[in-house]
Amino acid sequence: MSVLPKHTQILIKDLDFQAKYNLSHSQTDLMAYLANIPYWSININGYFVIATSKIMSDLPAMGQKTIEASLKVLKDLELIECTLVKVTQWRGKPMIRGVKLTKKGKEYNSSLVLPSQDKEVIRLKKEKKELQEIIDNMRVEIAEKTPKETLKARLKPSIPSVPSLFNIESFIDKVTSRFGKNSQPICNAVPKWDKETTFYINSYNKLSIVTSDKKVKQLKNPLEIAQFWKWLSTHSERIGEVIDFKKTPTIKALEKHFLNKTVKIGKNQEKISAFVKVKNGVKIKVESRDKKIRFITDSLTHKEKIFEYKTCQEVMFALLV
Repeated sequence: MSVLPKHTQILIKDLDFQAKYNLSHSQTDLMAYLANIPYWSININGYFVIATSKIMSDLPAMGQKTIEASLKVLKDLELIECTLVKVTQWRGKPMIRGVKLTKKGKEYNSSLVLPSQDKEVIRLKKEKKELQEIIDNMRVEIAEKTPKETLKARLKPSIPSVPSLFNIESFIDKVTSRFGKNSQPICNAVPKWDKETTFYINSYNKLSIVTSDKKVKQLKNPLEIAQFWKWLSTHSERIGEVIDFKKTPTIKALEKHFLNKTVKIGKNQEKISAFVKVKNGVKIKVESRDKKIRFITDSLTHKEKIFEYKTCQEVMFALLV
């Protein structure tokens, strides 16, 4: 299967392409849409799964008849190929339309700049290659300087591990495989998101959210997606845990979620050192970077602040770095 040229992940009209094949505005919009589905749709033997209902949902200005007619035009012009594919990942293993761009179709938007995430992938691959060269050189140096009988024992601790950044793809695949089968929630209370926003994998095996007001949305912003996976990979204890904010947390729950975690208080980052139970609630001890331990104080009275358990949990999630 040939590699698709790089495209932007937004719908941009390629006016030269439109003129070349005498496409209508609707046909051009659909061509722009199909040029982007490889970024999020399921790939089955080179064909990307796309139902008419999905296109109607994403392009609400188009009706079913317009979509079907436009697909026929694009197919007749040999810009796309269509076939029925069996989606084994979905319940019932339905037969759904699969679409792929032909050689002519791949010319759409192919002259535009690389999207930011593709540039980032290239940068990371280059960085990985450089790190691997450093590691290989270290192996050679160790082998030259170390007696053979002790080489095996000393080699392992002498070589730094490759940063977990390069294991993120495998991590994402495992979480997606686990939670994509039944659409069970992955977690909530993710920094920079409303605490009740719940993350899950949708039927397209893509990262999605359910907001506190029950709105469902598939994430498409590559920065948001990358930030979530980076956070989850360093907080793997949160996988599969959805916190019920209607319940009052216990001291043990607070310790489980926040002890030794970093929070930002004012302009400073400090580590949660302890939760101390008192008569009317709980006090929070934090440790600064210079190892000084103190209680969080009230900004007005400067007295040690006492939090109600529920308030304490909400404050902690708001302050987490």
